[in-house]
Amino acid sequence: MASVTKRGNRYRIRVSAGYDVEGNQIIKSKTWTPDSGMTKRQIVKELERQKVLFEDEVNAGIHTAGTIKFQTFAEQWFQDYASSHLRKKTYDEYKKYTKRVYPAIGHIRLDHLRPQHLIKFYHQLQETTDCGAIRYTIKDLRSTRNKMGLTIAQFAKMAHIGTGSVKSLESGKGCQLKTAEKVASFLGKPVEKVFKKERTGGHLSPKTIFSYHAFISSVLESAYKWQLIDENPCRRVDPPKVIKHDIRVLDDEEVARLLIQLQKESIEDQALFMITIYTGVRRGELLGLEWEDIDFDSGVISICRTSQYKSGEGMYEDDTKTERSKRSIHVPDSLLDILRAYRAYQNERRLSLGDQWFSGWADHPRLFTSRNGSPMCSSIPLNRLKRILNSANLPQVSLHSLRHTNASLLIEQGVNVRTVSSRLGHSQTSTTLNIYTHAFQSADASAAQALELSLKAHA
Repeated sequence: MASVTKRGNRYRIRVSAGYDVEGNQIIKSKTWTPDSGMTKRQIVKELERQKVLFEDEVNAGIHTAGTIKFQTFAEQWFQDYASSHLRKKTYDEYKKYTKRVYPAIGHIRLDHLRPQHLIKFYHQLQETTDCGAIRYTIKDLRSTRNKMGLTIAQFAKMAHIGTGSVKSLESGKGCQLKTAEKVASFLGKPVEKVFKKERTGGHLSPKTIFSYHAFISSVLESAYKWQLIDENPCRRVDPPKVIKHDIRVLDDEEVARLLIQLQKESIEDQALFMITIYTGVRRGELLGLEWEDIDFDSGVISICRTSQYKSGEGMYEDDTKTERSKRSIHVPDSLLDILRAYRAYQNERRLSLGDQWFSGWADHPRLFTSRNGSPMCSSIPLNRLKRILNSANLPQVSLHSLRHTNASLLIEQGVNVRTVSSRLGHSQTSTTLNIYTHAFQSADASAAQALELSLKAHA
């Protein structure tokens, strides 16, 4: 039963929430202040209503839960919700953000968290300078290697790193901690005695700060939906605006030159980039393709999964970005012919390696693999694309630019937005319209000109 104590013009309502493990009674309280102008009768009536509401909240655990600190609730959220509802990549990113979020707002109760706390935190992030990647550089590695009487290939093999890493270190470029540890271990010295630790980059970008906002909002939105707080304070905060930069796409002539250059490349690279150009799939979707996803009879490629990379774990399989990203895309016969030739080439390579061929996914063979059949590393497609574009004297665009090129070409050909959106795997057609506004406007202008020419011809 709720009790009330009058304190000045305010009323303190107290309710028992049971007993703790030591047998002490748990008392929850709240303060209610009548609105100015309320009559005594109105105050008495509203006070009774506040008592009932508060007692119901305490009995239902709502009020008690609202007193949980952000960090405590977030950790429970990771365990009970995020682990089963978020993609692994998103889950790992959110976990990484807790290193800055918890010290800033982790100690604040959910029901005490205000927009001002978030605004202050985002401002702190904007001023942050301890960001950027940590790189390890080594001085005079070439001299050290020569004194040991080792070639680059020999040093790389004995240190268990790639020859490219050795060349990079000898040219003064940095490496990640894992590579530094291998080299230091081979030289028989601690990492700090061999390498210099440096941090690259500067302040956090608006895009990164927006990602922090997305994490905090996701946690608080769950708390709101589960009736632990009255509202999500993130809804009242505007994070730093992310400036969208136009992505360079290849025009008709440049795509034609790229296709000509691909005819001179390996059958694997032909398959790799022809699929990207003709389907506009994302990099993870491209590397996640398996041979069973290719229906040669119907000419359809099914997108069912993605292949992702995580430092320390390597490549792993994951779901598509959204449920609508799972889709089927029709492709032309010319691409199917290339895929048939590539499958034959891969089978020959697999048979030649025998037991040395990667058997991790024997029942689900990937289209694109490393030399031993293991899933292709996510950095390889871009490295190969750079070389091919350079050979064709084309502008250096990203792998994702080929996705945008595919969409732009479809729009130029008058394909409707719903079909373009479906092929790209966007969750909503509005996403397609927002990203390719300029392309649709250009297509609309061309349509207007074509209509004018048609009407003049019949005038």
